[in-house]
Amino acid sequence: MGSSGDDMNVDQEPTPAQDALHQVSEGEGEEEEKVDPITKLQDAVDGLSLAMFEALRGLRDAVAPESGNLGGMNANANNTDTNGANDGNNANNRNENSEPDFEEFWQSYRAGDVATMALVHQVNGGQAPMRREDYIRIHAKIEMEKDAELVAKLAGTVLQKSADIDDQVMAVPGMHRTRAQQMQRIEELLRLNQEEIERLDQSHKLATERQSQIRQFIRDKTCLALAIDEGEG
Repeated sequence: MGSSGDDMNVDQEPTPAQDALHQVSEGEGEEEEKVDPITKLQDAVDGLSLAMFEALRGLRDAVAPESGNLGGMNANANNTDTNGANDGNNANNRNENSEPDFEEFWQSYRAGDVATMALVHQVNGGQAPMRREDYIRIHAKIEMEKDAELVAKLAGTVLQKSADIDDQVMAVPGMHRTRAQQMQRIEELLRLNQEEIERLDQSHKLATERQSQIRQFIRDKTCLALAIDEGEG
């Protein structure tokens, strides 16, 4: 018998996909408040890209053979239902290390384990599986339900990120303006910018004149104090 019957334990370690979903959810609460709406929008776009990447990676990890989620057993279970003559061959060809432990599951069910009985009742109408093939079929259904729940959660995260982008776009100043209004606003900003440039240029010229006057004043006072005639030079 293999020792992978722990798959039925509700306290099992989270899958990589669940870890990814948890990390994405935590990242939402740690996001710093941005003052610039454009920066905030860019962060939302980056968050959507990350959520989509984590969703795809999570789905890949959930069905990978090494994940222990029976990704490759669904086809075997279907073959068991349609090709009864191949039951023995299919069971013998499976890797014992990845095959669910029927005895441990059966013992848990006989001992009245609440989680095990709930899973059996949910999938098999309260009847315990009598054969290993029955258990594999039930376990495959349970994993399919878990995968469906995972897909729903990941899709919900992606959709929420997409909705956040819509909200951020609408929060950008000027998004309510028409194209003509936006062009008018751009021309106004260009005019204001030119006026500011001219004002700064005037201020620079005035500062340069003041600097020359101050230097000349210092030069005159220095020459006077030292009795120096500038004309002698």
